[in-house]
Amino acid sequence: MAKLHGLTMGLDVCSTFHMGIAPRELRRLTAAIAERGAPAYLMAVAGNADPMLGYLTTSFREHPLLRRRTGRAVTPQMERRLGELGVVDGPAETRISRLYTSYRKAVGDLRPAETLANEALKRLSRLQERGFDIARDEAFSDTRVERIYEHARRALYSTIEPAVLRDTCPMHVIVRTSAADRDDYLAHPAAGERIRPDDAGDVTRLAAKSRGQIQLVISDGLNADAINEQLRPLLAPLRRSLAADGRGLPETAVVVRNSRVRAGYHVAQMLDPELLIHIIGERPGTGLNTVSTYLTYGRDDGGRSRWDPQLDHSCTTAVCGIHRSGKPPEVAADEIARTVGRILEQRRSGVTLK
Repeated sequence: MAKLHGLTMGLDVCSTFHMGIAPRELRRLTAAIAERGAPAYLMAVAGNADPMLGYLTTSFREHPLLRRRTGRAVTPQMERRLGELGVVDGPAETRISRLYTSYRKAVGDLRPAETLANEALKRLSRLQERGFDIARDEAFSDTRVERIYEHARRALYSTIEPAVLRDTCPMHVIVRTSAADRDDYLAHPAAGERIRPDDAGDVTRLAAKSRGQIQLVISDGLNADAINEQLRPLLAPLRRSLAADGRGLPETAVVVRNSRVRAGYHVAQMLDPELLIHIIGERPGTGLNTVSTYLTYGRDDGGRSRWDPQLDHSCTTAVCGIHRSGKPPEVAADEIARTVGRILEQRRSGVTLK
């Protein structure tokens, strides 16, 4: 799905994967939109794939070609400034080292230019080793984006493995949202925000048996592979940290298929816990399987329940980017436990949490 925000141009990776638009076709479509839509400026990231939000958009290396095809150019002031910095011509590594040297000199670094240039190349090498698409040739970049694309396609249609649930929460109840299937879930986000009526009874029966201060919800979200990869190293230390603080997770977790964050609020509306811990798979399109944990306090200032599927997300505190290459699960577990303590102590969560 092409997004035209004012005069900007981008593409949402989730819509891209659902519609089957491969990166090669995306680049062709980008050029066509640029020619016909004549945007005032283009958004861009290194190598098409946005590393934070996980969507595909215009890459930096496409800009010169798009400018030529549309008859556009950078402003004379920008062209002059780039020339002064020495980043117009030469190999990418050379231009990067020049730019880094100029920056370090501007902030008062007195080391020789050769030392700064070598430092720039070492930093560049470390970034490349971590997978960043910087100063790479076009073939490498295209291959990298294709790999991320295929990874995201798998993630979007993956399911939570039964063995993962057996290992992490042997007592659980599996429910579904109103989404008819995975395609319906991806095409209609609202379909993943409520538990389907046929399954709601399973949740209410759970409430009659074990209603506690904290309720754990586990969701596939947009990336069930993230749950499969991160739940074991995350949940075990989280249980230990909470137990050390005199708190515990309930015996039975609620596992939601085809779930958005709001589905957790709906489960909480039926169970009425004081605090919801919702672990959900997110961010396909980054090349990583990351989970986020959403912590929500379920009482208003008067002590009344405020659970509702339409609860404002500002009421929720998130611990995001949980992955070995981001926030390691063990570190995240400690942060989640400490945040749970603050929430229960202050009786608030989200933007009002201090």
